[in-house]
Amino acid sequence: MPYDPEQWHDFATSFAGAAGALLGLAFVAISFNLNSILQDKTLPGRAIETLAFFAYPLAGSLLIQLPGLSRTALGAGEAILAAGIVALAAAIDVPRWQQERHNPLSWRLGHIAPAVVIALLTIVGAAATITASFGGLYWLAAAMAVATGSGLINSWVLLVEIKR
Repeated sequence: MPYDPEQWHDFATSFAGAAGALLGLAFVAISFNLNSILQDKTLPGRAIETLAFFAYPLAGSLLIQLPGLSRTALGAGEAILAAGIVALAAAIDVPRWQQERHNPLSWRLGHIAPAVVIALLTIVGAAATITASFGGLYWLAAAMAVATGSGLINSWVLLVEIKR
């Protein structure tokens, strides 16, 4: 079961629906607060990251649902998603890390940790899916859950915390 995408169809369908809805709501929410977001030099990156955190589980869910995909192809797709998250971290989180040198280390780690954890879970998941070992698609499910949770936290910051 951990390596058979057909066994994950219902999970992927449910997660795709939820992720798609959250992605759409995040677009609208960011649009409503765009002026406030653009006034801070770190918040535009956080807004992009939020959209990516919701787009990631949508893409992962749709990947699982592709008919006839071999285990190797699915693992390769997961690796491509991991590369996207790594690129996101390199483009957004690393510069933010440098901009926030004056902030406490725990604050800075809180900003970069979600992308790093998601990327690591996805990389392990890709290897596990390709080799049919140590948990397979459960790693992708974990990465999707972390991405969704991180997207929700970022959404809270972009919608509520900037109004304080």
